[in-house]
Amino acid sequence: MVKELWNTFPRLIEQKINALLDTAMPNQHRAFLLYKTCQNENLLNGSFEKFSASLEKFFTMPRTDRHKSDFDHFLDRPMDMNTYGLFHLNFHNAHVSERAVTNIASWAHNLIRINVKTDCSIVSTDVLNKTLHYITNPPGFEKAQDIEFDDFCTAWKKTVFKLFGKIYDPEMGKILSELKWLNTQNKESEKNGRENGFVPTIYLTQTEIDWTTSVLKSITEDRLIPKFPLSRGPQKQRLIDLERAVSLYKIVQTTRLPELIKHRDNIRATILNRCETLLRERAR
Repeated sequence: MVKELWNTFPRLIEQKINALLDTAMPNQHRAFLLYKTCQNENLLNGSFEKFSASLEKFFTMPRTDRHKSDFDHFLDRPMDMNTYGLFHLNFHNAHVSERAVTNIASWAHNLIRINVKTDCSIVSTDVLNKTLHYITNPPGFEKAQDIEFDDFCTAWKKTVFKLFGKIYDPEMGKILSELKWLNTQNKESEKNGRENGFVPTIYLTQTEIDWTTSVLKSITEDRLIPKFPLSRGPQKQRLIDLERAVSLYKIVQTTRLPELIKHRDNIRATILNRCETLLRERAR
């Protein structure tokens, strides 16, 4: 399981970083800009506090389910599409969950430490957390969306240099070389899949989509994971596997046995990966 995750680490870290925008809220500056724009276009008369509450309700919805009409309900009349375009979030105008960022840093730390077999400071949770903070709070000249693995590597190198100078250059070079090789393998695999006309999909009912989305959100935010809503349980093998992983995770959340506790982060990472893959590969 750990080896499988390591082999796809470059793709997973991309997905996890970009997925932070799925649950992000507009930052204070963007929220006020949206408020003033709606006000200037005579779309509302309420206070900024009331508007902020409407924004929270809207952005709490799963990203794939949000539509202009959902926010129009909070307005006196429908906005136009140009105004709705301002609701698009990137890392320049979004506020992302600090807990979610810390969870990614912890996940990356454990995978790198185990597979590279090092406790060097450059792979510490603190360094990786600072790296992700730079990516999710980028200066004006940096990318703010569609983050790629190379962007992560660049931010990581900048963070390490800022903290330690060139002291760990040999260790950094060794780790990045292996990761970039893995990234090349991932790209080759994806290219071969496209050339062979292979498009992985799975049909999910709306109930199955809602549950998978809820599991993903709950484990990202470290909340209680909901049970599958139907009494007969999931019927598709990949959903059955996900439910088993969730059941195992609930056990390690409450156990005091060291031999089980040590697997907690790996099981959590597996659930995240399976949820994201199911939602990405579902037939649309």
